[in-house]
Amino acid sequence: MSALSHDQGLVAVTGANGFVGSHVVSALRTAGFPVRALVRKTAAAARLRAQGCEVVLADIRDRRSLAEAFAGCRAVVHLVAVIRERGGVTFDAINRGGTADVVAAAAGSGITRLVHFSALGAGPSAPRYLRSKWDGEEAVRGGPVPYVVFRPSFIIGAGGGVAAQLADLVRLGPWYPIKQLTGWEGPLARAAAVTPVIPVMGSGRYRSMPVHVADLMTAVTAAVVREDVLGRAYEIGGPQVVTFDDLLEAVGMSLRVRRWRWHLPLPLARAMVAAMRILPNPPITRDELDALLLDNVCDNTEVMRTFGLSLTTLPDALRTALTPQTADRGDSDRTG
Repeated sequence: MSALSHDQGLVAVTGANGFVGSHVVSALRTAGFPVRALVRKTAAAARLRAQGCEVVLADIRDRRSLAEAFAGCRAVVHLVAVIRERGGVTFDAINRGGTADVVAAAAGSGITRLVHFSALGAGPSAPRYLRSKWDGEEAVRGGPVPYVVFRPSFIIGAGGGVAAQLADLVRLGPWYPIKQLTGWEGPLARAAAVTPVIPVMGSGRYRSMPVHVADLMTAVTAAVVREDVLGRAYEIGGPQVVTFDDLLEAVGMSLRVRRWRWHLPLPLARAMVAAMRILPNPPITRDELDALLLDNVCDNTEVMRTFGLSLTTLPDALRTALTPQTADRGDSDRTG
């Protein structure tokens, strides 16, 4: 087993300004790794430079910009993915095609390690989003660059992601879609206080294993250098299997907000989701619903043993994720 060594060259991080990307950058810098942060926009450049990163503009659909960004790097952590399609920004274009371009550019740039983020539940017969993540994995496995793949369950951490979305849902209940459209919160929170109900799609019994982002980062920083983990895909979830109802209850307890749950029959839920697709930012899409309804669970034995993980409990993960002083970490939509 290789010890961590930080003198082996730059680590490039795609989607460095997003929710997961910001945690990856912070973990790598804390561990002493030099980081080249790849972003599409300059808005986060100052913050990333303040963390000691080199910042470059690149688009994963532009292989030339990727090759230039990867020049001189030893490893790549690839995070960019979309969870919603908009125009030409599709699952196939980004989650599969963009990953294939990252692999090709990495190979041409002499990259010797690719750490790729997939998703728990990815597979050839999965719903569209998860199938596209599987197709991205296939591009990684079929390429010449030595790789490590991580398939995390829902990632819980400060600055955005699932925890922030569920917190909004719990606080605002049936008014949550209006916040998605308008950005309002204060008036909607007051309305939610007199309508303390959370709409839940279907039974609410579909399961997941939310994982604290810090536990995932422990594995990622090790995977950047360890030789014994190459060529493997690691599924990782938190220490508890919870239903969606359980997860909402845990979020409510963390926020000290009490809500009742209103379970919508699936046919009605699907009809509502279909109707909401005309909205510019619907609270949930058909692809997200299809993925949500699947059990999102795994056996953590291998990843815990391999990376020496002691997994954070869900209440503790939520407590750190929902701390009021944490700031938004950037674009969550295109950063995996």
